[in-house]
Amino acid sequence: MSDHNPKDPNINTLSTDLTELILSFLPIPSLLRASSVCRLWHSLISSPSFSSPSLSHPWFFLFGLHNTSAKNNQSFAFDPISNSWFRLPDFHDSDSSFLGSNGFFFTTTPKFSYTPVLKTAWRFTSPLKYSRINPLLGVFHDPTSGGLGFKFIVVGGVRFVGGLVDIEDRLAVEIYDPNLDSWQLCPPLPADFRSGNSSQSLSSALFKRRFYVFGIYSCFVSSFDLQKHVWSEVQTLRPPGVNFSFLIACKDMLVLAGMCNPPRGPSFNLWKINEDTMEFSEIAIMPHNLLYSLVDSEEEDKFASLKCVGLGNLIYVFNEEYHKKYPACICEINGENGKCTWRRVPQLPSPVNKFHKVISFCSTVSLSSILRREDDDVGPIQAMYD
Repeated sequence: MSDHNPKDPNINTLSTDLTELILSFLPIPSLLRASSVCRLWHSLISSPSFSSPSLSHPWFFLFGLHNTSAKNNQSFAFDPISNSWFRLPDFHDSDSSFLGSNGFFFTTTPKFSYTPVLKTAWRFTSPLKYSRINPLLGVFHDPTSGGLGFKFIVVGGVRFVGGLVDIEDRLAVEIYDPNLDSWQLCPPLPADFRSGNSSQSLSSALFKRRFYVFGIYSCFVSSFDLQKHVWSEVQTLRPPGVNFSFLIACKDMLVLAGMCNPPRGPSFNLWKINEDTMEFSEIAIMPHNLLYSLVDSEEEDKFASLKCVGLGNLIYVFNEEYHKKYPACICEINGENGKCTWRRVPQLPSPVNKFHKVISFCSTVSLSSILRREDDDVGPIQAMYD
C-alpha cells in the first residue's frame, strides 16, 4: 500500500497541460532525465510542440582537431542554462574542412555535406562550383523557397591549385537551396578581402537579411544583401586601440567584440554597431580578473590566442591554446536594459587532448536531436544518462 496522503499534492494528479508547463522550465540535462521517468513525460517532452526557454539559449560548441591522429580529436558542447559541458562523440575526421553554423554541421571537402546539429544524418549536396576549404558559412531562412525553408551561403575560403593553397582567388559566393539541390553563383567578396578570405582571418554575422563579413585584423567590413545579391561598400570598423575583433549578430543588434590596448591597459570590449552608419558605441568591458584568467600572464603575446563567437544574447570568449586547457567565459546581454553580465565557464571535462586546430561556433539545439529516437537509437547526449 502507498503511504501517500490523497490530500497532499501529487504531480500525477496534475493536468497534462500543467505537467508540460512545469517540465518546460527544466534545463536540458534535467529534461533528458525526466524523459526517462515515464511514458507520459517522454511523450510530452519529445512532442514537436514542446517548447522550453532552455532551447532558446545558444550552446557553445568546441571541436579539437589533431593533425596526425584522428583518435585524438575531441568534441564538446556547453549548455549555458545548466552551466554544463557535454563530451560528444566524433562527428568529423581530422580534415580541417569541418565547420558549424546555426543548426548544422558541415564539411566542405571532398564534397559539401551537412547534417543537423548533434545528428549524423549527413547529406551530400551537388558539387560546389568552386570547391574550397575554410569558407565563411551561414544558414538563413528563405520563406520563398518552400519546403525546408532555409538556404546556405558559402563565402570566401581558399582552394588547392596544383597541390598548393591559392589564397589570392576570392571565389564566388554560392547559395545552396536544399529543396532543389542546386547552387547559385553570386558576386565574390570585394577585392579588399583578397589577402585574407578564409575563416582564419574573417568573421561573419547574419543580421536582418544581410550576411556581414568582417576582417578580424584588417577591420574591413562589407555586407551581402541576401535578396538583391550585391555587396555593400567596404568600410573600416576600428574602435580606438583595437588589436583584433569579431563581428557578432545578437538578437536585436550587431556587436563588435575585440581586444584593445588603450593607455589604461589591455581590455576586452563590446560595442554596439549601427548597421546603417557603422558607427559604434561601447556597451561593456570584460572584468579585468576574468580576462586574465583566460591567459598565461608570463607570455608576451598572451592575448593573441583569444577567440570570440556568439549568437542570440550570448557571447563566448575563449583561449584556443592548450596550456590553459581552452578556458572560456560568457557574456549575457540583457535585451531589455542592455546590461551585460559576465561569468567564467567551467573547465572542459577531463581528459582534454592537445589540438592543432580548434573549431568553435554557437548554435541553438533541438530536443529531437538529443532525445532517444523512436528506433531506439541513442542520441549523443542522451547516451550519457543511460
